[in-house]
Amino acid sequence: MLYSTALRASLTAQLGKRVVFYPKWYHDWLGPWQGRAGRKPVALLLHHTAGAATTSTNPANKGNLKGANQGQVDYIARHFSAPASNFVADRDGTVYCLAAYPCWHSGVGAFTTVPFMQLHVPTNRGNIWMMGVEIVSKGLAPDYTAKQIASLADLARAISEASGWGGTPTFRLPQHGKDWAKPLGRKIDIQYTHAQVQKWMNKAA
Repeated sequence: MLYSTALRASLTAQLGKRVVFYPKWYHDWLGPWQGRAGRKPVALLLHHTAGAATTSTNPANKGNLKGANQGQVDYIARHFSAPASNFVADRDGTVYCLAAYPCWHSGVGAFTTVPFMQLHVPTNRGNIWMMGVEIVSKGLAPDYTAKQIASLADLARAISEASGWGGTPTFRLPQHGKDWAKPLGRKIDIQYTHAQVQKWMNKAA
């Protein structure tokens, strides 16, 4: 079975109408996955967009309504020769699937600490070993909405199922700045600890 076929089935089962598939989401932009037997990704790398319509977590705030952050989604999907992330998790809980296969998101980096080293991702090769999700947030405070967090948990479970991870332990959800880019002197990223990410997963299980 094609990975895109398995991924679509899992995303639809976990997210239902909250998942939106962009045109050419199934396109092979940069070649196949390299991370596992059967060529499947080994992790979901968490990013934030550094831009959002609001930092409010009130679901009624107009910046948290569907379409309020469409410019962010379109930029990530279309600005480069390949999408700049596999997914975007919007503030209303919508998850946009931009690419089922490797795309541009991880940049220069390496895992230098436990438990992420056990993923065995080669230095600077994150794009073809890991999926990435851009979470719509200014990244200045822990401002994710409840719907966003619930959808992130469901997204992680869907990828786990499609990739054969056998659950979604925290080491499958590294953070771009803290875990991948920071060891090589690059940016700090999302404003949540690994324990908080694990709590999302446990609560939604």
